[in-house]
Amino acid sequence: MKLCLYGGSFDPVHNGHLFYARKAQEQLSPDRIILMPANRSPFKEKNPIAGSHRLEMLKRAFTGMENIQISTWELEKPGPSYTIDTVRYLISLYDAVKKLYILAGMDQMVEIEKWKDIEEMLSLGVSFAVFPRKGYSFSDIHPDFRPLCVLIDGPVVEISASDLREKIRKGKDVSGLIPPSVLNYIQENKLYIHA
Repeated sequence: MKLCLYGGSFDPVHNGHLFYARKAQEQLSPDRIILMPANRSPFKEKNPIAGSHRLEMLKRAFTGMENIQISTWELEKPGPSYTIDTVRYLISLYDAVKKLYILAGMDQMVEIEKWKDIEEMLSLGVSFAVFPRKGYSFSDIHPDFRPLCVLIDGPVVEISASDLREKIRKGKDVSGLIPPSVLNYIQENKLYIHA
């Protein structure tokens, strides 16, 4: 079994998330892409909106997409979400895992040495499916980690969740950046309108 873990705050989920999930499906042909919304990122100061809202946005955004599974495992854990804990969990859950990719942006990969227990993660056979990010190149990744990376083809998708939250707060149009079903949910629940 080949799995692809796509973790993140998804605060909010946007068209960039969908684009890279589709590209990972096309390029890697995983048996399953597991979307894993974080309870709280260890690299972010501010907590995201409630997990229940982010979970519902993920469900709406990825409805109808094949081989997608949304997991609540990290949301149900207290404290920050560390990738190594999720990797251990997935390996214990899926005995038949032959390959586990972590789908991550180039901006995350240049800081991979800071990830908790990265050496253990590598000993577990994890590889990385890396999508492009503006201002970063493959050569920015530490040389020891480059052989473990598969580059996801495609253009840089310049959508920032923090920019989206700010635009929504200011009442600006974000309809081309967020799936319509997610935008409807945001509007119905008055999300992101307060600073």
